Amino acid sequence: MIRRFFLPAGLVLLALCGVWAGLSAYWLNPRSALVPNTPQRPRIVGTAACQDCHQSMADRYETSGHAHTFSLTIRSDIARQLAGDTFEDPQRKQTFRYHFDAEGLSASLPDVFGEERFPLTYALGSGTHAVTFLTLLPRRDGATVGLEHRVSYYHDLHGLGLTVGHPFVKDPVEDSEQFGKIVNERQLAQCIDCHTTQARIEHHELIDVIPHVGCESCHGPGSVHVAAQQAGRTDTSFQVTDHWPTALDELKTCGKCHRMPESLKASELVRTSPVLPRFQPAGMMQSRCYTESEGALRCTTCHDPHAKVSSDRQHYEQICANCHRQQSVAACPQGTESCITCHMPAIRFEGVASFHDHWIRVRTADDPAAVSMEEAVATE
Repeated sequence: MIRRFFLPAGLVLLALCGVWAGLSAYWLNPRSALVPNTPQRPRIVGTAACQDCHQSMADRYETSGHAHTFSLTIRSDIARQLAGDTFEDPQRKQTFRYHFDAEGLSASLPDVFGEERFPLTYALGSGTHAVTFLTLLPRRDGATVGLEHRVSYYHDLHGLGLTVGHPFVKDPVEDSEQFGKIVNERQLAQCIDCHTTQARIEHHELIDVIPHVGCESCHGPGSVHVAAQQAGRTDTSFQVTDHWPTALDELKTCGKCHRMPESLKASELVRTSPVLPRFQPAGMMQSRCYTESEGALRCTTCHDPHAKVSSDRQHYEQICANCHRQQSVAACPQGTESCITCHMPAIRFEGVASFHDHWIRVRTADDPAAVSMEEAVATE
């Protein structure tokens, strides 16, 4: 029976209640996490603690993908919208059916397990590209592993598709693997670290959760800074130039989750790789725009990490023109009309999502095929 590989139903409910209580404490009263009067060590206090002094930035942040990277499925609009939907696995020829109730989203495989439901506890991803569902499971040796659901929601598809990488997953061995891929402890920790500001796994559940990619995900624990500001003292420990004096320092911060070259295989770091466009820092570091800019080109040259990613092509093309001025722009027959379309086109990834290729270059027939202009506009 499928229950052999899941937490017993009572424990699942108890675990979900514990997680819900922990998250509710933050979401319902975020300022309860504020620092004591005399903090001794820097600790994470949550993005809400930054709002009083940085209101305009906080307002922009709320529109960003970073502000919506992690949720219980019970609080996810996308998860709620999947209630009653079905998805036929094109490889295994099995149909998933989705259910939504007071415990959140769950999935069933009627042809395999009848009415048995597998809980899909967490929703990871902002929905800009995708939302993938994650469940924590106890391993027989007492460790906690994750199960990444085999099906994800994709913005480009306006619906469900196989989760990236899952078309290459081997056939399931245990019952739980019918619903997705087992994620080991190290991979699970990385997933959670990149989608939350803070969280710990304890007794097969997440505790002390501060959701989403918040201020302290990049700036570090803010308790000392907040306490100093509240006491009227000057604190310069959060100076941007101190954290990222060089373009490489900034790239390493973004690349911690968006990937640096050293985290990829050699076969993925070539211009013919269909995978590389998904990993923007690694791609950008291969381009002459980066290597010959003497540190002038960095992620924030084009993107404000506190705001929603712009889809205004003219915005980016003006940045290109500002840097290149009349040298290479004058020689280009398109001028500044097609910088992005020609040199950083959107590339379809596993048929489910598109990413702009950040290896800025003159493209050849050997490069991965770009998404058409009409398709790119339709999915942005």
